Amino acid sequence: MIRKNGIIYNSIALFVMCSNIIITFTIVYMVLDFFDLGRIVEHHTAVSYIPMWIDNFTRTLYFSAITLLSVGYGDITPFGWSRGVAILEATIGYILPAAITVQYLRLFPSPLENWFRNKYDHKNNGPDDKKID
Repeated sequence: MIRKNGIIYNSIALFVMCSNIIITFTIVYMVLDFFDLGRIVEHHTAVSYIPMWIDNFTRTLYFSAITLLSVGYGDITPFGWSRGVAILEATIGYILPAAITVQYLRLFPSPLENWFRNKYDHKNNGPDDKKID
């Protein structure tokens, strides 16, 4: 039951963490666009496209998600300072799976790790050990 609760907790925590990272970078991209320091440009817009703030938000949110999740379709390109921010977000997206794997291995140790741990504990706590007072 503890493992099941650990999996559920870790899954929810991972979802919340990824959502927070995506939304935070979305806000950073929008601020950079607002101050004209870096734009996020979509390459395949319709001819009758009328820019609105919600379109900018959804485009930036989409770009942030595909950058963090290492998908990168190529339909949106960052310019200016947004390129550096995209590099930072992509780096976090590459490191995050490794951190999750380490946490998973800590939650579910392998049989080989358990065998070594039991052998080490038995060797150090066995009846042959003599304690020095």
